[in-house]
Formats: sequence, C-alpha cells, structure tokens
Amino acid sequence: MDLETVDVGSVPQLQGIFAPVTRELDRVALEVTQGSLPEDINGSYLRNGPNPRFTPLGSYTYPLDGDGMVHGVSFGAGEAHYTNRFVRTPALDVEEAAGRALWPGIMTGSFPSAEDVGEELAGSFRDMVDINVIRHAGRILALAEGDRAFELDESLATVGPWNADGALPNGLCAHPKIDPVSGELVVFRYGITEEPWLTWAALAADGSVSRPETPIAIDAPYMIHDCAITEAHLVLYVCPLRFDIESMLTGGSMLAWEPERGTRIAVIDRASGEVSWFGTDTFWVWHIANAFCTDTASGHRQVVVDLPVWNHCGMGIVEEPSTGRVLRQRFVPDTGEMSTEVLSEEMTEFPRVDDRLVGAEHRWFHVASKDPDHPTSAAGEWNRLLRFDTATGAVQDRRGGKRCFGEAVFVPRAGADAASGEGYLLTYTYDTETLRTELVLLDATDIAAEPVATLAMPQRVPFGLHGNWLPA
Repeated sequence: MDLETVDVGSVPQLQGIFAPVTRELDRVALEVTQGSLPEDINGSYLRNGPNPRFTPLGSYTYPLDGDGMVHGVSFGAGEAHYTNRFVRTPALDVEEAAGRALWPGIMTGSFPSAEDVGEELAGSFRDMVDINVIRHAGRILALAEGDRAFELDESLATVGPWNADGALPNGLCAHPKIDPVSGELVVFRYGITEEPWLTWAALAADGSVSRPETPIAIDAPYMIHDCAITEAHLVLYVCPLRFDIESMLTGGSMLAWEPERGTRIAVIDRASGEVSWFGTDTFWVWHIANAFCTDTASGHRQVVVDLPVWNHCGMGIVEEPSTGRVLRQRFVPDTGEMSTEVLSEEMTEFPRVDDRLVGAEHRWFHVASKDPDHPTSAAGEWNRLLRFDTATGAVQDRRGGKRCFGEAVFVPRAGADAASGEGYLLTYTYDTETLRTELVLLDATDIAAEPVATLAMPQRVPFGLHGNWLPA
C-alpha cells in the first residue's frame, strides 16, 4: 500500500482546537480559576473523541476517522482531577510499533496488507472506538460507530473488546440508550457488508440479555448515528445515506447521499418487536434530544420526539451549504398519523436532556449552536449554547464569540428532582485564539449567567465528541 499522509493544513478538523494530542496524564489536580466547585458534585465526567495517534493516510473524515481518546475529570471532596487515555485497539498497537499510520482513512477505499499489519489484521477495517463512552452494568464502554465496543477500567486503561458475552457479536451503535427506570441498555446496529442491514437488542441492568439481536427489515445498509427510546418504544431515523462498498473498492465514495429516497422513521414496540414505519421529506439526523409517550385527544398513544435536523449529511459527501432546524415530531403507531412542528430555524447539534428523563416527558433540552455575530472558521465548531423550554417556547442563549463549546452534559443538583430542571451543565470550552481548553460548570437554569466554576485543563482537550456524567 503506497498512500501519502494527509496534508494536515488542508483539514480543519486536524488543526487548532481539533488537533490531536498524544500525551497521557494521570490524575492531575485541576485549578479552579473562577467560582468554586459545588459540594454536591460527586462523580466523573468522561468524554471520548477522535484523536489520530499518527498523521492519517489517504483521507480523514471527521468525525468518523481517528483513534479514540477518553478524557476523564473526577469530582469529589471539593476537588477535581484529570486523566486521559488512548483506547488501545489492535490497530493502534500495531501502528505504535511501526511509528506511523498503517490504516488509511475510511473513505480511501483500501486496506493494509499482511506485510504491513500481519495476517490477522490484513484487509480489515480498524477499530475506531472514538465516538462515545458510557457505563452500564458496572462496565465503562468506549463506543464506535456500528462496531465493537472496548471496555475500560476505572483508571481508563483499556481492558479489551467487549461483546456482551457474545450477545452482540458484531458490535453496537455509538448512541445506545439507558432506560433510567429499568436500567435496560437499548442498542441497535447497522450492517455494512452483509445482511441483516439493521438489528436491535437490549441488555438488562445486570448486563444479561433482555432482548436478543432482532432484525429490522430494510432494503439496504444505511448509516444511523443515534436513536431514542420511550418507556415502550425504540425510535430510529433512517436517513438516505447509503453504504456503497462496491463504489469504495473502485475508488468512489463509501457513502452515497440519495435524497430521492426520503427519510423514514421506525417506531419499534420494545415488548412485541412490532415496527411501525413513517415517511417524510429528506433530512439528516445526527442526534436526538429525547422521546416520550403521551395520549392523543382520541385516546391513542403517540410518540413525541425532539431533535435537530440538517438539510444533508455533509462530511464532504454533499458540498452545498448546511442548514438546520429543530423539530418536534409526533407519531401514532395505531393510526399511522404523524405531524411535525418546527421549534426553531436555528442550526443546532449535540442535544441533551437530564439523563434521568431519557424516555420520559421532558420540559427542557440543551443544544450547541452558532453565534451569528462571530462566524466559526471550521465545520463542526459551535460557539453558542441554547436552552429550549418546550412548555413556554422560551430559549435561553449563551454566546461564546471566539470561544467554542463542546457537548453540554447535565449533572443533577443534589436533592433536586428531574422536573425542577435544577442542576449543572458540564462543557469543555475552547479559546480559538490561544487554543486553551477549560471545563466550565454552568447553572442549568440560567446558562447565560457567570459560570458556577471554571477549571483550567493541563493540556488541550481536542474539540468533540460525546461523553456522559457517571455519578459516584
């Protein structure tokens, strides 16, 4: 394989606040530079994201390419400590031994040879466990996009590949959902090279299988990044981004945007497995804020979903400008009815609710957005936070100017119930001029106010992607 390394200067997501870091640190005490740490914040904030160990080969597609690096900040006794670790995959081990990248970018359309990586790994995709990190049944799991997860220990060292004791042999999604009532982990997975093209499954709170892998009938392999659950449903948005392996192997794109197909929504009964399909005009979905059930005026159960949508998938596959909206959609499985309400014409991403309300009715959700007075310089940068109040329609606004925000994760305030909305937002902030990273705690009920606390990070934390709060 004779591929050139990527010109880093031509890829915004390899520069500036996105640029990878290679130093791993262990329990570095963090300085509070503004405000003070609340006494009731006790646990860890973990975040995973693309962090290429070596300059990529052939191509680099953000956010799909890259090695995983998990950044952890632990809180307790009024102190905070930072640890970061690469997710140690077989591909990363082989590349570190060689001192260079050996696997090309996912869009390049070629694979390493046995001469480069050995017989066992030759001709294979690399594990790109760089999207998300969760905890379920006592295990910390670094998650990939439709591939196997890797388990980490409490120090964030890699334990190894995880497949739920064989229950998920082909892996799972980047955004499974944990039912806060039952503790069940609901997952899906799309296939790329062979059927079934789409499956779903569930693991009980203790990690045992509560729903084995179950196929969902679909005509082709499509990329599906996120899902939503209600107390009784799994919701999947099937947007028209189709995998085309034949094209990839002949020098074309692995992903084809086919807007003439429209966007389809599968509402799956978690008890019976019955699938109700709905269709709408084409849009793209990265992430979903939440879903829940209510009754219609005629007494039917309906599924309500809040989510940001895009006009297309981007990622260099579609070159036209991106636009976005925030929608509230309603689906009635019994009748096939659906409706769509536009909550905002803003382009937003990284929607989050209080995790205690996943699958249940929520009033507020938080998203990242774009500050119209300070245009960002790279695709994927977000320099504004918004808090939507679905009861009143009010929107709180925090603008960052030259400072960008990562995904904002909700941390409950001690003694406050989920209906109150009281808690903190944890988010990394990035100065696009100095490239310094800080971790800020905001009052979730007043996100425009001065931070509750600001912590200086001992090194830059690359911008993006996903993380979660793990209470102690």
